[in-house]
Amino acid sequence: MSSPRPTQRTLVVGHVTHDRYPGGFKAGGCAYYGAEVHRRLKGQTHLLSVVGDDFECDAALADIEHTKVRRGQTTVFANYYPDDAPRVQLLEAIAPDVSPALCPSDWRNADLVHLAPVLGEVPLSDWLQSLRDGGHRGRVAINIQGWIKVGGAPVDDPTALESLHARGVAPGARQVVQRPWEIEAEAFRGVDIACLSEEDLIDQGDLLERLLSVVPIVALTLGTRGSRIFQGGRTIEVGIFPTEAVDPTGAGDVFAATFTHHLMLGAEPVEAARQASAASSIVVEGLGPSTLHRLGEAPARASKIPARTLHPMPA
Repeated sequence: MSSPRPTQRTLVVGHVTHDRYPGGFKAGGCAYYGAEVHRRLKGQTHLLSVVGDDFECDAALADIEHTKVRRGQTTVFANYYPDDAPRVQLLEAIAPDVSPALCPSDWRNADLVHLAPVLGEVPLSDWLQSLRDGGHRGRVAINIQGWIKVGGAPVDDPTALESLHARGVAPGARQVVQRPWEIEAEAFRGVDIACLSEEDLIDQGDLLERLLSVVPIVALTLGTRGSRIFQGGRTIEVGIFPTEAVDPTGAGDVFAATFTHHLMLGAEPVEAARQASAASSIVVEGLGPSTLHRLGEAPARASKIPARTLHPMPA
């Protein structure tokens, strides 16, 4: 009789944030959404995060095995979605970095290490070097968006300030902006899966080409147009499950976590992407993380999502 397959383990790294909504904060951040997804799928999940002494969302982490280091202030975001305009994201505070030194020793060799920063708090080169030095044999996945965003100038428009004050946003809040990520392709060596959106590629030059030259699997989400999965010189186009979006917060994070987890479990990229698209359609149906408990509905939706393989790889 063959021995049972060992439980597969996922480590998720990044800030758990305070996301401001009317009436107070909800837990947020790529790592939080990612951990919520990973823990609901097969295997064991651990979340490594840094939050401040002011962190209010302990209840949101009650069902997630986690290491929560308290330092400085909790990262605070306010997200607004104006009609017919891109999302406006404001940064009110940011917590210190999540360094490899904070990682529990028994999680350093997880089957999947998912690096999911919101604002550069996960030093990529340090983590990749630490994993190499420790003989890590599992997969490494990254969410690109957290390394291309920074806090820009404080909001100074009087009308905007009045509106923000009414929403409870702290004075001095800065609009989150994208900056070119001047990173060499070789710096991605050791990354197995990269996830990003077409929005992340704005003003990023040949970032996608740099990723494709080194990273074996790259997932590019395209909003309501679905996603493209790049692997081994071919491109898979995957559709969506149509639904009515209430709040798109966390959709990309849920896609990335679902996609990477199913790959870890042995799924083909096309099936992993279908599952990811289905999961994303669920999270947007409620405010913040309120519909994550319904992720069990994803497999039924995934079976209805179209996909096709393109040859050769589109430019």
